[in-house]
Amino acid sequence: MQRRLHMRLLQWMVCAVAVLSTRAVAGQAAGLDSATEAAIAPIIAQARATRLPVDLLYAKAREGQVQRVPLPRIEAAVRAVADRIRTANDALAPSPSDRELSAGVDAIKAGVGVETLKAMRKAAKDGSLAVPLGVLTSLIARGVPVEKASMQIVDLMQRGALPQNFIALEERVRQDVLAGRRPDESLDLRLKGIMPNLPQSATADGAGLQAATPKRPR
Repeated sequence: MQRRLHMRLLQWMVCAVAVLSTRAVAGQAAGLDSATEAAIAPIIAQARATRLPVDLLYAKAREGQVQRVPLPRIEAAVRAVADRIRTANDALAPSPSDRELSAGVDAIKAGVGVETLKAMRKAAKDGSLAVPLGVLTSLIARGVPVEKASMQIVDLMQRGALPQNFIALEERVRQDVLAGRRPDESLDLRLKGIMPNLPQSATADGAGLQAATPKRPR
């Protein structure tokens, strides 16, 4: 009996050392000191338990550590990012990529609503949302109101806009804003040049023209 207990104790110690070693390596690989790693460990564990990526959580913790932010604030910031990851994951279901989740987290932080994310997923179908979400966040950062930017990005997606269309839009709005134009005015102006050339816009215009053209009597 004593031998059996001794063996179990040895097995438990080996397992405990392995777990601690894994955590230490994870913390070192993430560039975190032991105190920061320990503070965010429960958040990391919860994210992993629900199969969510943890890179953004470690990145947030590293950012706070580099800036010498107090540990409680680092923990709170990491927890906030974890909450946004969960929200983005649910809104962009069924299986968002890590890039989409990262872009979704930024969009949510910028004020984009869950319904907008869901509408974007529906419009994109199987296509990636990383670029549209990134452009949406950028437009908001440049001063376009959240509601207006969200509505226009969803509309572009429903009309079949491609990643290069979104990138071109963001670049032109950026140049306009730097030149002194109001962000919302720039968005309206640049959309006029993009909308007519989109697949769904052309289809809709053609269908409208065909419906409006009178048929010859037979």
